Amino acid sequence: MTALVFIYLGGVLILIGTAGILRFNDVYSRLQASGVSDNVGLTLLLVGLILRGGWEGGDWAILLLTALLLATNPVATHSIAKSAFVQEHAEKKER
Repeated sequence: MTALVFIYLGGVLILIGTAGILRFNDVYSRLQASGVSDNVGLTLLLVGLILRGGWEGGDWAILLLTALLLATNPVATHSIAKSAFVQEHAEKKER
């Protein structure tokens, strides 16, 4: 039961992040929506998968993937934000 809560909550957070990417106008707001929700959402989803399957030998790979995600996602988000700042990315006009 706990595993399903983690999996569904992670999926909902990923969907919220996707909606934020489509909804927000400027690159920085989109990065905030996608970076935070994807990082937390994917972590919850992967932890839910570990709990759902029980602790077996293959779960080390999921744990390694989670650690890799937690290490690289903030770096990628920061790199995109810095690139947008250096290029003086203009805010998109509302319709």
